[in-house]
Amino acid sequence: MTDEQRAGLHETMSLALDAPQALTLSQSDSTMIIAPDTGAQLELHADGRKLKQSVQGGGDIEIKARWQGYDFVVERKVSGGGKVTEDYLRSQDGKQLYVIVNVEGNHGRAFTFRRIYDMAGGSQS
Repeated sequence: MTDEQRAGLHETMSLALDAPQALTLSQSDSTMIIAPDTGAQLELHADGRKLKQSVQGGGDIEIKARWQGYDFVVERKVSGGGKVTEDYLRSQDGKQLYVIVNVEGNHGRAFTFRRIYDMAGGSQS
């Protein structure tokens, strides 16, 4: 494994496993803003338009987002690493946000897990 691949894999795993304790989601007609409690907010276009972020130490992350029915899907591809897909959906009672995270490595290995966030103040619309 090269140093670039190792760095890409590390970044992929960080994206997947370094979960914020809380999230704030804001939606407009064309964008979704995801603001974790860590303060690094991300503004995404819901039409699949690609966005690039530079990674400290080299490489890039290509991000695209789209609506898939009632789910908001964010896909992040790490140069030299893998892909992390997050599927954001609200529970039926509106009291929780589920984030289903799928991680795909370069060698065909993948795993999926779910994060669950309680809505602040109960149900929101």
